[in-house]
Amino acid sequence: SSSGAGSYAPAASGEGASPSGIPFLRRTFSASQSLPPKCAQVLQDFLYKVDQLRLPSGSARSGFEREYMEVCWSIDKAPWYQAALTPQTKFTNAKNRYRDVLPFEKTRVHLVDADSGPAGDYINANFVDDKYIACCAPIPNVIGDFWHMVWQCNVHVILMLTNFIERERRKADLYWDKAGKVVDFKGVFVQLIGEEDHPASHGFIIRLFKIWTVDRNGSESSSRIIQQLQLTIWPDHGVLRDFRVIAPMLEMVNEYHDQASRSHEVDARTVVHCSAGIGRSGTVIAIDIILNELQRALRTVSSGVDNDDAVAAALDVQRVVHRIRSQRPGMVQTPEQYEMIYQYVAAVVGNRQPW
Repeated sequence: SSSGAGSYAPAASGEGASPSGIPFLRRTFSASQSLPPKCAQVLQDFLYKVDQLRLPSGSARSGFEREYMEVCWSIDKAPWYQAALTPQTKFTNAKNRYRDVLPFEKTRVHLVDADSGPAGDYINANFVDDKYIACCAPIPNVIGDFWHMVWQCNVHVILMLTNFIERERRKADLYWDKAGKVVDFKGVFVQLIGEEDHPASHGFIIRLFKIWTVDRNGSESSSRIIQQLQLTIWPDHGVLRDFRVIAPMLEMVNEYHDQASRSHEVDARTVVHCSAGIGRSGTVIAIDIILNELQRALRTVSSGVDNDDAVAAALDVQRVVHRIRSQRPGMVQTPEQYEMIYQYVAAVVGNRQPW
């Protein structure tokens, strides 16, 4: 594999610098005895809740499953739900990887310049909290649209949470040229320029793509470097048992996202896709939102502000999953994935298992 991916990795914070996201959380929770009593109590209450949710009730369902079903029913059974989905024609249907995974019309990405023919501006993708775009892995006839979306929507990071084949079924199609040849997707040019395994062998691959457009004379008019991380160890519909891959992956995603936002002076976005773009994608987006909200709340606490309400709100898993599921149908696909969000946050807050 070609090297060079590492040269685009963001520089680590200097010793004197305020640590970004995950290092800040590690530092805070390793010295949690220094947190104000009210804030420490909020964290203890959260860990107690996780322990309580583990227990089955009279129905033999765990609390995680009951809470998950409440979130699902509050949206999926709502009277507005069917009408909120993007109406399908045979042309738009031909661009869906799965017939039963459709976007909400209100939050879907509208393609601007892609030549989509009778399917118009359609792609099966939704904005989630504006920072993320969650989508299906593009099928062959949608690959050009996918790269147009990446270009149009200020995407600088792609997080791919699936393998191409899982359990002998195709889950994703290759949407770049592995040999590094330039591919012209109707005016958006894409080239793989670097690929390497993460140095700590955490189970993800880092790729770099150059993406650019040209002017009327055929000269490059503007370009950017896209960082793609592909996680290869998470089974479809399943959960990650070893949490240690998540922190370095999200740290890399957020560092590159923030660096791109600063250097390009835009609100950069991150595309997150698995196969359907709802299960693994929803789980990771929920975890990232919770960690970012928790970090912001704790920074105000560490600067002397009594902000235990914000810490409690950040730890409200049900609220976050409801919010993202209101923006793309089916986000967080199984009760086990919902529980994984809780267990991961408990690992972070309570150092309960390596993370």
